[in-house]
Amino acid sequence: MRFETDSLSYGRQDTAAGFARRLAGMRGLTGMRGLTGMRGLIGVCAVLVSLLGLFPAVAGAYTIEKRDDPVTGQLVITPTKIESDVTPGSTATRDIAVANRTGHTVTVEFSVEDFEGSTDPSQAVVFMGEEDSERGARDWLEPEINSIVLKQGETVTFRTRINVPQSAEPGGHYAALFATTSYEGQTEQDTPITVSSRVFSLFLLRVAAGAVEEGSVTSVEAPGLSEYGPIDIGIVFTNRGNVHLQPSGRVIITNMLGLREAEIPVSEWVVLPDSSRRTTITWDGGLLFGRYTATAEIGFGPDGSPVSVSTTFWVIPWKIVLGITLAILVIFWLVMRLMRRRRAGREEEEGQEEREAPPAGEEAEAPAEPAPAPAATEAAAPESAPAVVAPEGPEKLVPLSALFPSMEDDRLIDLDDDETRRLVRDLIGQELDMAKAFLEMGSTEDARRELMEARSAAQKIGFLAELGIIDDMLHRL
Repeated sequence: MRFETDSLSYGRQDTAAGFARRLAGMRGLTGMRGLTGMRGLIGVCAVLVSLLGLFPAVAGAYTIEKRDDPVTGQLVITPTKIESDVTPGSTATRDIAVANRTGHTVTVEFSVEDFEGSTDPSQAVVFMGEEDSERGARDWLEPEINSIVLKQGETVTFRTRINVPQSAEPGGHYAALFATTSYEGQTEQDTPITVSSRVFSLFLLRVAAGAVEEGSVTSVEAPGLSEYGPIDIGIVFTNRGNVHLQPSGRVIITNMLGLREAEIPVSEWVVLPDSSRRTTITWDGGLLFGRYTATAEIGFGPDGSPVSVSTTFWVIPWKIVLGITLAILVIFWLVMRLMRRRRAGREEEEGQEEREAPPAGEEAEAPAEPAPAPAATEAAAPESAPAVVAPEGPEKLVPLSALFPSMEDDRLIDLDDDETRRLVRDLIGQELDMAKAFLEMGSTEDARRELMEARSAAQKIGFLAELGIIDDMLHRL
Protein backbone atom coordinates (compact mmCIF):
# COMPACT_ATOMS: atom_id res chain seq x y z
CA MET A 1 0.00 0.00 0.00
CA ARG A 2 1.36 3.42 -0.98
CA PHE A 3 1.22 6.16 1.65
CA GLU A 4 1.39 9.89 1.05
CA THR A 5 0.80 12.98 3.16
CA ASP A 6 -0.98 16.17 2.39
CA SER A 7 -0.56 19.65 3.87
CA LEU A 8 -3.93 21.32 3.57
CA SER A 9 -2.58 24.53 5.10
CA TYR A 10 -0.12 24.99 2.24
CA GLY A 11 -2.31 23.42 -0.41
CA ARG A 12 0.36 20.97 -1.69
CA GLN A 13 1.11 17.22 -1.43
CA ASP A 14 4.29 15.86 0.21
CA THR A 15 5.59 12.34 -0.19
CA ALA A 16 7.45 10.46 2.51
CA ALA A 17 10.74 11.47 0.87
CA GLY A 18 9.67 15.12 0.97
CA PHE A 19 8.90 14.75 4.65
CA ALA A 20 12.43 13.40 5.25
CA ARG A 21 13.91 16.34 3.37
CA ARG A 22 11.97 18.77 5.56
CA LEU A 23 13.27 17.01 8.70
CA ALA A 24 16.83 17.09 7.40
CA GLY A 25 16.46 20.81 6.68
CA MET A 26 15.35 21.45 10.25
CA ARG A 27 18.38 19.57 11.55
CA GLY A 28 20.59 21.64 9.30
CA LEU A 29 19.21 24.84 10.72
CA THR A 30 19.89 23.58 14.24
CA GLY A 31 23.51 22.80 13.39
CA MET A 32 24.06 26.23 11.82
CA ARG A 33 23.02 27.90 15.04
CA GLY A 34 25.58 25.76 16.93
CA LEU A 35 23.20 24.27 19.42
CA THR A 36 25.14 22.59 22.24
CA GLY A 37 24.33 21.35 25.73
CA MET A 38 21.02 22.64 26.93
CA ARG A 39 20.42 24.47 23.71
CA GLY A 40 20.93 21.19 21.84
CA LEU A 41 18.41 19.47 24.10
CA ILE A 42 15.95 22.27 23.48
CA GLY A 43 16.54 21.87 19.77
CA VAL A 44 15.80 18.15 19.91
CA CYS A 45 12.57 18.84 21.78
CA ALA A 46 11.63 21.36 19.14
CA VAL A 47 12.16 18.72 16.46
CA LEU A 48 9.95 16.27 18.34
CA VAL A 49 7.25 18.90 18.69
CA SER A 50 7.45 19.53 14.96
CA LEU A 51 7.08 15.82 14.29
CA LEU A 52 4.03 15.64 16.52
CA GLY A 53 2.55 18.61 14.69
CA LEU A 54 2.92 16.77 11.42
CA PHE A 55 1.05 13.65 12.61
CA PRO A 56 -2.44 15.03 11.87
CA ALA A 57 -1.41 15.71 8.31
CA VAL A 58 -0.09 12.19 7.97
CA ALA A 59 -3.33 10.75 9.36
CA GLY A 60 -5.38 12.75 6.85
CA ALA A 61 -3.49 11.65 3.71
CA TYR A 62 -5.14 9.63 0.94
CA THR A 63 -4.64 5.86 0.82
CA ILE A 64 -4.62 3.28 -1.97
CA GLU A 65 -5.83 -0.22 -1.30
CA LYS A 66 -5.59 -3.23 -3.59
CA ARG A 67 -8.82 -5.22 -3.78
CA ASP A 68 -10.04 -8.21 -5.74
CA ASP A 69 -12.67 -6.21 -7.65
CA PRO A 70 -14.27 -7.66 -10.81
CA VAL A 71 -13.66 -5.97 -14.17
CA THR A 72 -16.73 -3.96 -15.20
CA GLY A 73 -15.08 -1.50 -17.60
CA GLN A 74 -15.71 1.58 -15.46
CA LEU A 75 -14.84 3.54 -12.37
CA VAL A 76 -16.92 3.29 -9.20
CA ILE A 77 -17.29 6.21 -6.78
CA THR A 78 -18.74 6.13 -3.26
CA PRO A 79 -20.71 7.73 -1.84
CA THR A 80 -22.72 9.00 -4.81
CA LYS A 81 -24.52 11.61 -2.69
CA ILE A 82 -23.37 13.67 0.29
CA GLU A 83 -25.84 15.80 2.24
CA SER A 84 -24.65 18.20 4.92
CA ASP A 85 -25.93 21.15 6.92
CA VAL A 86 -23.28 23.89 7.00
CA THR A 87 -22.93 27.38 8.41
CA PRO A 88 -21.26 30.41 6.81
CA GLY A 89 -17.52 30.55 7.53
CA SER A 90 -17.32 26.87 8.57
CA THR A 91 -15.10 24.08 7.23
CA ALA A 92 -15.84 20.35 6.94
CA THR A 93 -14.32 17.30 5.24
CA ARG A 94 -15.84 14.24 3.62
CA ASP A 95 -14.14 11.01 2.46
CA ILE A 96 -14.53 9.91 -1.17
CA ALA A 97 -13.48 6.49 -2.56
CA VAL A 98 -12.87 5.73 -6.25
CA ALA A 99 -12.30 2.15 -7.44
CA ASN A 100 -10.72 1.19 -10.77
CA ARG A 101 -12.62 -1.68 -12.40
CA THR A 102 -11.75 -0.85 -16.01
CA GLY A 103 -9.32 -3.74 -16.37
CA HIS A 104 -6.49 -1.29 -17.21
CA THR A 105 -4.03 0.94 -15.43
CA VAL A 106 -5.51 4.43 -15.80
CA THR A 107 -4.97 8.01 -14.75
CA VAL A 108 -8.01 9.37 -12.92
CA GLU A 109 -8.63 13.11 -13.11
CA PHE A 110 -10.78 14.94 -10.54
CA SER A 111 -12.85 18.06 -11.23
CA VAL A 112 -15.75 20.00 -9.69
CA GLU A 113 -18.90 21.41 -11.39
CA ASP A 114 -22.02 23.20 -10.27
CA PHE A 115 -25.39 21.58 -10.91
CA GLU A 116 -29.00 22.67 -10.54
CA GLY A 117 -32.53 21.41 -11.04
CA SER A 118 -34.72 21.52 -14.15
CA THR A 119 -38.32 22.41 -14.91
CA ASP A 120 -38.46 19.23 -17.01
CA PRO A 121 -39.68 16.52 -14.58
CA SER A 122 -37.85 13.79 -16.51
CA GLN A 123 -34.45 15.48 -16.07
CA ALA A 124 -33.01 14.99 -12.58
CA VAL A 125 -30.17 17.54 -12.62
CA VAL A 126 -28.37 19.83 -15.07
CA PHE A 127 -24.56 19.96 -14.83
CA MET A 128 -23.22 23.44 -15.57
CA GLY A 129 -19.71 22.58 -16.83
CA GLU A 130 -17.50 25.66 -16.59
CA GLU A 131 -20.48 27.92 -15.86
CA ASP A 132 -21.44 29.08 -12.39
CA SER A 133 -24.88 28.42 -10.95
CA GLU A 134 -26.80 30.83 -8.75
CA ARG A 135 -26.85 28.13 -6.09
CA GLY A 136 -23.54 26.53 -7.02
CA ALA A 137 -20.89 25.36 -4.57
CA ARG A 138 -17.99 24.26 -6.77
CA ASP A 139 -15.76 26.98 -5.32
CA TRP A 140 -16.46 25.53 -1.88
CA LEU A 141 -15.02 22.06 -2.66
CA GLU A 142 -11.30 21.31 -2.44
CA PRO A 143 -10.40 17.66 -3.21
CA GLU A 144 -7.22 16.36 -1.64
CA ILE A 145 -5.87 15.19 -5.00
CA ASN A 146 -6.31 16.38 -8.57
CA SER A 147 -5.23 13.19 -10.35
CA ILE A 148 -3.85 9.75 -9.56
CA VAL A 149 -2.74 6.58 -11.35
CA LEU A 150 -4.69 3.48 -10.38
CA LYS A 151 -4.14 -0.13 -11.38
CA GLN A 152 -7.00 -2.55 -11.95
CA GLY A 153 -8.58 -3.39 -8.57
CA GLU A 154 -7.06 -0.45 -6.71
CA THR A 155 -9.27 1.89 -4.65
CA VAL A 156 -8.15 5.35 -3.61
CA THR A 157 -9.75 7.00 -0.58
CA PHE A 158 -9.21 10.73 -0.17
CA ARG A 159 -10.70 13.71 1.62
CA THR A 160 -12.59 16.62 0.13
CA ARG A 161 -12.67 19.82 2.15
CA ILE A 162 -15.82 21.95 2.18
CA ASN A 163 -14.97 25.62 2.73
CA VAL A 164 -18.18 27.56 3.30
CA PRO A 165 -17.67 31.28 2.69
CA GLN A 166 -18.82 33.79 5.26
CA SER A 167 -21.12 35.34 2.63
CA ALA A 168 -22.99 32.08 1.89
CA GLU A 169 -26.69 32.77 1.33
CA PRO A 170 -29.39 30.76 3.11
CA GLY A 171 -30.81 27.73 1.35
CA GLY A 172 -29.31 24.96 -0.77
CA HIS A 173 -25.97 24.98 -2.60
CA TYR A 174 -24.94 22.22 -4.99
CA ALA A 175 -21.78 20.90 -6.67
CA ALA A 176 -20.57 17.58 -8.09
CA LEU A 177 -17.12 16.02 -7.76
CA PHE A 178 -16.25 14.13 -10.98
CA ALA A 179 -13.75 11.32 -11.45
CA THR A 180 -12.86 10.88 -15.15
CA THR A 181 -10.56 8.58 -17.07
CA SER A 182 -10.06 7.21 -20.55
CA TYR A 183 -8.15 4.23 -21.89
CA GLU A 184 -7.55 2.42 -25.15
CA GLY A 185 -9.79 -0.58 -25.77
CA GLN A 186 -11.01 -2.76 -28.61
CA THR A 187 -14.35 -3.68 -30.09
CA GLU A 188 -15.46 -7.25 -30.74
CA GLN A 189 -14.00 -6.85 -34.22
CA ASP A 190 -10.61 -5.88 -32.65
CA THR A 191 -11.00 -2.27 -33.73
CA PRO A 192 -9.12 0.09 -31.38
CA ILE A 193 -11.33 2.63 -29.60
CA THR A 194 -10.99 5.12 -26.76
CA VAL A 195 -13.19 4.24 -23.80
CA SER A 196 -14.15 6.96 -21.31
CA SER A 197 -15.57 6.55 -17.82
CA ARG A 198 -17.01 9.45 -15.79
CA VAL A 199 -18.59 9.08 -12.38
CA PHE A 200 -19.58 11.69 -9.83
CA SER A 201 -20.55 12.31 -6.23
CA LEU A 202 -23.21 14.95 -5.58
CA PHE A 203 -22.75 17.43 -2.74
CA LEU A 204 -26.06 18.81 -1.43
CA LEU A 205 -25.19 21.49 1.10
CA ARG A 206 -27.73 23.37 3.17
CA VAL A 207 -27.32 26.68 4.95
CA ALA A 208 -30.17 26.17 7.39
CA ALA A 209 -30.62 29.70 8.65
CA GLY A 210 -33.23 31.35 6.42
CA ALA A 211 -33.99 28.23 4.37
CA VAL A 212 -37.48 28.17 2.81
CA GLU A 213 -39.16 24.77 2.32
CA GLU A 214 -42.13 24.98 -0.02
CA GLY A 215 -43.37 22.43 -2.55
CA SER A 216 -46.30 20.29 -3.66
CA VAL A 217 -47.37 17.43 -5.91
CA THR A 218 -48.33 18.97 -9.24
CA SER A 219 -49.61 15.84 -10.99
CA VAL A 220 -50.11 12.09 -10.80
CA GLU A 221 -49.67 10.40 -14.18
CA ALA A 222 -50.89 7.05 -15.49
CA PRO A 223 -51.70 5.75 -18.98
CA GLY A 224 -55.35 6.44 -19.80
CA LEU A 225 -55.96 2.98 -21.28
CA SER A 226 -53.84 -0.15 -20.90
CA GLU A 227 -54.41 -3.66 -22.16
CA TYR A 228 -52.85 -5.31 -19.12
CA GLY A 229 -50.50 -4.62 -16.21
CA PRO A 230 -48.09 -3.79 -14.73
CA ILE A 231 -49.03 -0.10 -14.64
CA ASP A 232 -46.42 2.67 -14.26
CA ILE A 233 -47.63 5.60 -12.14
CA GLY A 234 -45.61 8.83 -12.19
CA ILE A 235 -45.65 11.48 -9.44
CA VAL A 236 -44.37 14.98 -10.26
CA PHE A 237 -43.27 17.17 -7.34
CA THR A 238 -42.43 20.86 -7.73
CA ASN A 239 -40.05 22.61 -5.31
CA ARG A 240 -40.80 26.34 -4.91
CA GLY A 241 -38.43 26.95 -1.99
CA ASN A 242 -34.71 27.73 -1.85
CA VAL A 243 -33.47 24.39 -0.50
CA HIS A 244 -33.72 20.83 -1.80
CA LEU A 245 -36.63 18.71 -0.56
CA GLN A 246 -37.07 14.95 -0.22
CA PRO A 247 -40.76 14.08 -0.60
CA SER A 248 -42.08 10.58 0.12
CA GLY A 249 -45.38 8.86 0.90
CA ARG A 250 -47.65 6.24 -0.64
CA VAL A 251 -50.02 5.55 -3.55
CA ILE A 252 -53.42 3.93 -2.91
CA ILE A 253 -55.14 2.06 -5.78
CA THR A 254 -58.93 1.59 -5.71
CA ASN A 255 -61.24 -0.08 -8.21
CA MET A 256 -64.48 1.20 -9.72
CA LEU A 257 -66.41 0.01 -6.66
CA GLY A 258 -64.21 2.05 -4.35
CA LEU A 259 -62.51 -1.04 -2.90
CA ARG A 260 -58.79 -0.78 -2.14
CA GLU A 261 -56.69 -2.90 -4.47
CA ALA A 262 -53.17 -1.98 -3.31
CA GLU A 263 -51.07 0.40 -1.23
CA ILE A 264 -47.59 1.10 -2.65
CA PRO A 265 -44.90 2.97 -0.69
CA VAL A 266 -43.11 5.86 -2.43
CA SER A 267 -39.46 6.20 -1.44
CA GLU A 268 -37.78 9.58 -0.96
CA TRP A 269 -36.50 11.38 -4.03
CA VAL A 270 -34.53 14.64 -4.16
CA VAL A 271 -36.08 17.72 -5.77
CA LEU A 272 -33.82 20.77 -6.11
CA PRO A 273 -35.06 24.37 -5.66
CA ASP A 274 -37.05 25.97 -8.50
CA SER A 275 -37.45 22.65 -10.30
CA SER A 276 -39.82 19.75 -10.85
CA ARG A 277 -38.92 16.08 -10.75
CA ARG A 278 -40.83 12.87 -11.43
CA THR A 279 -40.57 9.58 -9.59
CA THR A 280 -42.26 6.42 -10.90
CA ILE A 281 -43.72 3.43 -9.12
CA THR A 282 -45.01 0.22 -10.70
CA TRP A 283 -48.24 -1.58 -9.79
CA ASP A 284 -48.54 -5.23 -10.81
CA GLY A 285 -52.04 -6.23 -9.80
CA GLY A 286 -52.30 -9.43 -11.84
CA LEU A 287 -55.36 -9.77 -14.07
CA LEU A 288 -56.92 -6.30 -14.26
CA PHE A 289 -60.17 -5.10 -15.79
CA GLY A 290 -62.10 -1.85 -15.42
CA ARG A 291 -61.55 1.66 -14.12
CA TYR A 292 -59.05 2.35 -11.35
CA THR A 293 -58.08 5.40 -9.27
CA ALA A 294 -54.52 6.12 -8.08
CA THR A 295 -54.30 8.52 -5.12
CA ALA A 296 -50.83 9.80 -4.16
CA GLU A 297 -50.40 10.94 -0.57
CA ILE A 298 -47.05 12.76 -0.52
CA GLY A 299 -45.38 14.90 2.14
CA PHE A 300 -41.86 16.22 2.88
CA GLY A 301 -39.90 17.01 6.01
CA PRO A 302 -40.41 15.52 9.47
CA ASP A 303 -43.54 17.60 10.12
CA GLY A 304 -44.92 17.74 6.58
CA SER A 305 -48.54 16.68 6.26
CA PRO A 306 -49.21 14.56 3.16
CA VAL A 307 -51.20 16.08 0.32
CA SER A 308 -53.51 13.86 -1.81
CA VAL A 309 -53.64 14.05 -5.60
CA SER A 310 -55.54 11.50 -7.73
CA THR A 311 -55.83 10.29 -11.29
CA THR A 312 -57.92 7.59 -13.00
CA PHE A 313 -57.06 5.04 -15.66
CA TRP A 314 -58.61 2.06 -17.44
CA VAL A 315 -57.30 -1.45 -17.92
CA ILE A 316 -59.17 -3.45 -20.58
CA PRO A 317 -57.68 -6.62 -22.13
CA TRP A 318 -59.39 -5.82 -25.42
CA LYS A 319 -57.93 -8.77 -27.31
CA ILE A 320 -59.43 -11.21 -24.82
CA VAL A 321 -62.72 -9.29 -24.76
CA LEU A 322 -62.84 -9.23 -28.57
CA GLY A 323 -62.17 -12.97 -28.76
CA ILE A 324 -64.92 -13.77 -26.26
CA THR A 325 -67.37 -11.46 -28.06
CA LEU A 326 -66.67 -13.09 -31.43
CA ALA A 327 -67.09 -16.55 -29.92
CA ILE A 328 -70.47 -15.56 -28.45
CA LEU A 329 -71.60 -14.13 -31.80
CA VAL A 330 -70.56 -17.31 -33.66
CA ILE A 331 -72.40 -19.52 -31.17
CA PHE A 332 -75.49 -17.31 -31.41
CA TRP A 333 -75.40 -17.47 -35.21
CA LEU A 334 -75.11 -21.26 -35.20
CA VAL A 335 -78.01 -21.62 -32.77
CA MET A 336 -80.21 -19.32 -34.84
CA ARG A 337 -79.35 -21.16 -38.03
CA LEU A 338 -80.18 -24.51 -36.46
CA MET A 339 -83.48 -23.17 -35.19
CA ARG A 340 -84.37 -21.80 -38.65
CA ARG A 341 -83.57 -25.13 -40.29
CA ARG A 342 -85.71 -27.02 -37.83
CA ARG A 343 -88.57 -24.57 -38.28
CA ALA A 344 -88.26 -24.86 -42.06
CA GLY A 345 -88.29 -28.67 -41.78
CA ARG A 346 -91.45 -28.63 -39.71
CA GLU A 347 -93.13 -26.24 -42.14
CA GLU A 348 -92.09 -28.47 -45.04
CA GLU A 349 -93.54 -31.53 -43.34
CA GLU A 350 -96.80 -29.71 -42.64
CA GLY A 351 -96.98 -28.50 -46.23
CA GLN A 352 -96.33 -32.00 -47.55
CA GLU A 353 -99.08 -33.39 -45.37
CA GLU A 354 -101.44 -30.71 -46.65
CA ARG A 355 -100.53 -31.53 -50.25
CA GLU A 356 -101.05 -35.26 -49.74
CA ALA A 357 -104.39 -34.86 -47.89
CA PRO A 358 -107.46 -34.67 -50.28
CA PRO A 359 -109.76 -31.67 -50.02
CA ALA A 360 -112.68 -32.07 -47.63
CA GLY A 361 -115.27 -31.83 -50.42
CA GLU A 362 -113.57 -34.42 -52.64
CA GLU A 363 -112.95 -37.03 -49.96
CA ALA A 364 -115.88 -39.16 -51.17
CA GLU A 365 -114.58 -39.09 -54.74
CA ALA A 366 -111.12 -40.39 -53.73
CA PRO A 367 -111.86 -43.98 -54.91
CA ALA A 368 -112.30 -42.76 -58.46
CA GLU A 369 -112.78 -45.21 -61.24
CA PRO A 370 -109.71 -46.30 -63.12
CA ALA A 371 -108.73 -44.13 -65.99
CA PRO A 372 -110.29 -45.27 -69.24
CA ALA A 373 -108.28 -47.18 -71.72
CA PRO A 374 -106.73 -45.26 -74.52
CA ALA A 375 -109.51 -46.19 -76.85
CA ALA A 376 -112.23 -45.00 -74.51
CA THR A 377 -110.40 -41.76 -73.90
CA GLU A 378 -110.14 -41.20 -77.59
CA ALA A 379 -113.84 -41.80 -78.02
CA ALA A 380 -114.83 -39.41 -75.28
CA ALA A 381 -112.47 -36.59 -76.32
CA PRO A 382 -113.92 -33.78 -78.30
CA GLU A 383 -112.94 -33.46 -81.92
CA SER A 384 -111.46 -29.96 -81.31
CA ALA A 385 -108.38 -31.26 -79.33
CA PRO A 386 -107.31 -34.56 -80.94
CA ALA A 387 -103.53 -33.70 -80.36
CA VAL A 388 -103.90 -33.82 -76.56
CA VAL A 389 -106.07 -36.87 -76.08
CA ALA A 390 -105.09 -38.85 -79.12
CA PRO A 391 -101.41 -39.75 -78.89
CA GLU A 392 -99.41 -40.41 -81.99
CA GLY A 393 -98.05 -43.61 -80.54
CA PRO A 394 -98.45 -45.70 -77.46
CA GLU A 395 -94.94 -44.78 -76.23
CA LYS A 396 -96.03 -41.19 -75.51
CA LEU A 397 -98.60 -42.24 -72.91
CA VAL A 398 -97.32 -43.76 -69.69
CA PRO A 399 -99.00 -44.31 -66.36
CA LEU A 400 -98.07 -41.81 -63.65
CA SER A 401 -96.99 -44.69 -61.39
CA ALA A 402 -94.28 -45.53 -63.94
CA LEU A 403 -92.58 -42.23 -63.00
CA PHE A 404 -93.56 -42.11 -59.30
CA PRO A 405 -94.28 -45.63 -57.99
CA SER A 406 -95.03 -44.32 -54.51
CA MET A 407 -98.11 -42.51 -55.85
CA GLU A 408 -99.75 -45.75 -57.08
CA ASP A 409 -101.58 -43.72 -59.72
CA ASP A 410 -102.06 -45.57 -63.04
CA ARG A 411 -103.60 -42.69 -64.95
CA LEU A 412 -101.89 -42.15 -68.29
CA ILE A 413 -99.97 -38.97 -68.96
CA ASP A 414 -98.56 -37.57 -72.18
CA LEU A 415 -94.81 -36.99 -71.84
CA ASP A 416 -94.79 -34.59 -74.79
CA ASP A 417 -97.38 -32.25 -73.29
CA ASP A 418 -95.82 -29.09 -71.83
CA GLU A 419 -98.33 -28.84 -69.01
CA THR A 420 -97.71 -32.45 -68.08
CA ARG A 421 -93.94 -31.89 -68.07
CA ARG A 422 -94.34 -28.89 -65.75
CA LEU A 423 -96.46 -31.07 -63.44
CA VAL A 424 -93.77 -33.77 -63.42
CA ARG A 425 -91.08 -31.17 -62.67
CA ASP A 426 -93.14 -29.93 -59.72
CA LEU A 427 -93.53 -33.46 -58.44
CA ILE A 428 -89.76 -34.00 -58.71
CA GLY A 429 -89.22 -30.75 -56.76
CA GLN A 430 -91.54 -32.02 -54.05
CA GLU A 431 -89.53 -35.24 -53.88
CA LEU A 432 -86.35 -33.16 -53.39
CA ASP A 433 -87.97 -31.08 -50.65
CA MET A 434 -89.07 -34.25 -48.88
CA ALA A 435 -85.54 -35.63 -49.14
CA LYS A 436 -84.12 -32.44 -47.58
CA ALA A 437 -86.65 -32.59 -44.77
CA PHE A 438 -85.71 -36.22 -44.07
CA LEU A 439 -82.02 -35.24 -44.02
CA GLU A 440 -82.61 -32.50 -41.46
CA MET A 441 -84.46 -34.99 -39.28
CA GLY A 442 -81.58 -37.45 -39.64
CA SER A 443 -83.54 -40.02 -41.67
CA THR A 444 -80.99 -40.83 -44.37
CA GLU A 445 -82.75 -43.91 -45.74
CA ASP A 446 -86.03 -42.05 -46.31
CA ALA A 447 -84.13 -39.22 -47.99
CA ARG A 448 -82.31 -41.70 -50.26
CA ARG A 449 -85.64 -43.35 -51.23
CA GLU A 450 -87.14 -40.00 -52.21
CA LEU A 451 -84.02 -39.04 -54.19
CA MET A 452 -83.90 -42.34 -56.09
CA GLU A 453 -87.57 -42.04 -57.10
CA ALA A 454 -87.04 -38.42 -58.20
CA ARG A 455 -83.92 -39.44 -60.16
CA SER A 456 -85.79 -42.20 -61.99
CA ALA A 457 -88.56 -39.80 -63.02
CA ALA A 458 -86.09 -37.13 -64.14
CA GLN A 459 -84.11 -39.65 -66.16
CA LYS A 460 -87.21 -41.04 -67.90
CA ILE A 461 -88.53 -37.63 -68.87
CA GLY A 462 -85.09 -36.21 -69.70
CA PHE A 463 -84.70 -33.45 -67.06
CA LEU A 464 -80.90 -33.13 -67.10
CA ALA A 465 -80.69 -30.18 -64.65
CA GLU A 466 -82.71 -32.06 -62.04
CA LEU A 467 -80.56 -35.16 -62.63
CA GLY A 468 -77.42 -33.15 -61.77
CA ILE A 469 -78.93 -31.80 -58.56
CA ILE A 470 -80.15 -35.21 -57.46
CA ASP A 471 -76.84 -36.93 -58.23
CA ASP A 472 -75.00 -34.29 -56.21
CA MET A 473 -77.27 -34.88 -53.21
CA LEU A 474 -76.89 -38.64 -53.50
CA HIS A 475 -73.11 -38.24 -53.66
CA ARG A 476 -73.13 -36.27 -50.42
CA LEU A 477 -75.11 -39.02 -48.73
